[in-house]
Amino acid sequence: MVKKNFDKICLIGMPGSGKSTIGRALSKHLKFSFYDTDEEIELKKQSKIKDIFNNEGEDHFRKIERSIFKKLILNRNTVISTGGGLILKNKDLLKQTFNIYLNCNLETLTERTSRNNYRPLLKNNVEKNIKLLFNDRKDIYNKISDLTINVTDNTQKTIRNILDFLKQ
Repeated sequence: MVKKNFDKICLIGMPGSGKSTIGRALSKHLKFSFYDTDEEIELKKQSKIKDIFNNEGEDHFRKIERSIFKKLILNRNTVISTGGGLILKNKDLLKQTFNIYLNCNLETLTERTSRNNYRPLLKNNVEKNIKLLFNDRKDIYNKISDLTINVTDNTQKTIRNILDFLKQ
């Protein structure tokens, strides 16, 4: 396998794993640009993710997500926080990036995602739905990742672990 460059870093993982928080901090340390695919989608559509899901459906959302992701990976020296489901339709594009899987235990994911109601695939029963999503996606995250980091610890330790790996 060809070693990937670290100039296009994607953070992948479940909703609530800390991709946006860690991505922002990591990009500052690296002096890279930072993009959050969900934020970019909301800017482009002038609509919240949950409203796009409710009004236009998940398939439409995934098409917009792919289009935006395709443009973002053209940039170098970039950290991209991806939506939790981006891995479902973009395995080919993720081959062009260095992918860090932020692995988090189910208990922590449930606690974090229960704090808000803007995650459309978790509505109604967060605990049940996060477990279903986790079981559906964990093998894909593991397969796509170039580096897996356990993020159940604090954010600064996670960033140090990533930076230590990138310096090798």
